[in-house]
Amino acid sequence: MRGKAAVEKKKVAILSNITVDLIRQKLRRDYDVYIPEGFDTWVQEVLNPSAPLYNSSLDAVIVLLDGMEARSWRDRSQARERLSLWKQALNILEGHMEKLPVFVTTLDLRENRIKAFSERSWRRELENDWYQFVQDLAEKCGHVYVFDLADRIADLGRAQAYSDKMWYMSSMPYSRDGLQLVSEEIRNALGSAFSPRKKIIALDLDNTLWGGVIGEDGVDGIELSDHKEGQRFYDFQRQLLEMQRRGTLIAINSKNNPEDADKAFIEHPSMLIRKENLVLEKVNWNDKASNLKDMEAELNLTEGSFVFIDDNPVEREIVKGECPEVLVPDFPEDTSTLLAFAENLYRSCLRPLHLLKEDVEKTRQYQAEAKRKEEQRGSLNLDDYLSRLEIRADIHRMKPDELSRTAQLCGKTNQFNLTTKRYTEAELLELSQDPLYTIYTVHAADKYGENGLISVVILKQEDEAAEFDTFLMSCRVMGRKLEDVILNEIAADQCGSKKELIGCYIPTAKNKPVSDLYDRLGFELSGTDGGTKYYHLDLRNYQRKEIDAYASIQFES
Repeated sequence: MRGKAAVEKKKVAILSNITVDLIRQKLRRDYDVYIPEGFDTWVQEVLNPSAPLYNSSLDAVIVLLDGMEARSWRDRSQARERLSLWKQALNILEGHMEKLPVFVTTLDLRENRIKAFSERSWRRELENDWYQFVQDLAEKCGHVYVFDLADRIADLGRAQAYSDKMWYMSSMPYSRDGLQLVSEEIRNALGSAFSPRKKIIALDLDNTLWGGVIGEDGVDGIELSDHKEGQRFYDFQRQLLEMQRRGTLIAINSKNNPEDADKAFIEHPSMLIRKENLVLEKVNWNDKASNLKDMEAELNLTEGSFVFIDDNPVEREIVKGECPEVLVPDFPEDTSTLLAFAENLYRSCLRPLHLLKEDVEKTRQYQAEAKRKEEQRGSLNLDDYLSRLEIRADIHRMKPDELSRTAQLCGKTNQFNLTTKRYTEAELLELSQDPLYTIYTVHAADKYGENGLISVVILKQEDEAAEFDTFLMSCRVMGRKLEDVILNEIAADQCGSKKELIGCYIPTAKNKPVSDLYDRLGFELSGTDGGTKYYHLDLRNYQRKEIDAYASIQFES
């Protein structure tokens, strides 16, 4: 079914050379998990074109390979034969599953350790060979992802991650801690594929971004340096900046005197996060829940987009009560663990599947948005404001290199989304090859910079009508009449061959801002079904309108 509902329970296959029943139990609350019958039968399953694997209506595949069996391999030759068989199976699987995300683990090989000092170990050589194969496959196929489980096992430690007893009892090599780690990492990977990622981290300052209280200790007295005790906060800031470079926004929400906070950002030599890295600052004596609500309005983000980080448990509890959709993680009591805290936070709710140009430039885009709001405050009316912006719009059929960004918008856009259908990259690729469907992407720019790809329209052709299957737009550009421009161009293009445009509004908890969009754009209400409203627009006498507020409009049918 195209455009699956966001609440649909996803079906995931776990293909493995170990017993994964306990992992399935840990995932079953959120996922329907398919496992091939029999122990270590995943290769046979993949090689059999009529296997149940290929008839299971899957949404994702996890290939979880463990290196415990390497202890019984006779020599490097046998090991290479085994890896060669796995590679063959993965190449076949990738070809069959080209419409699904496929996560493939790295290998942690535990070879026979009974050897003389002079004997060569082949473990790392084969681990690197496997990693390079999976990485090459991921770079060649946009739907394959490296699931670096070996790295996470190393973080935990082999002695803690594995249990020989469990291996001998059930052919499942993980200890309780190891099982928890593997299950969480699978959940995180699937979350990146199916769940909206958080967009912004709102940070406290004192004892959070640095040690101590700036108002009492002064710039020279706070704990922040690139060595010894202050390095824990330095490294925390460094990780936050790494997140920012991958699309996470950073804001400040602190009870402080603004002038004291400014001194730290401007004067402290070890302050890595600077003013130019921030999209917004709320440094005042207001309660932090109110500050967060103000941030939501000013940045045009939903409450569920935020992560709030604060060392004070009282402040955290207040925010949890007043802003229930904001993620409020427990701040570590031992600040030497801040680095791990940041990494775990990123993996669980901030890591995207793809790093896109729009993600890298997100901070700059929001900073430019602040300048646009200044322009708006000095404008006489909306048209005057839009004219001052000198907006340029470009509407065209989706290009191959826009597929990932188009899928990203389909997956996360909620407020301006008439039908809220969720399309994966594979489904969008299929639609783009279907002659009944046309996928339009919309780019916008103005004198303050590029907004990038900010809107997607999917049009379905009927005999005498064209129907809006999907009409969505990033909340960043709402309120600039871009929807008027899009409709105007598409209607003008369709009026020569179709009698009418058809659209519908399917209400959700978050798309109320567009509940009357079709009414405003001149459509007539055809009927209702519960909360769903159906509309049509007569194209027989449609005339393309001139929208003077825009500097230029390009449309490519």
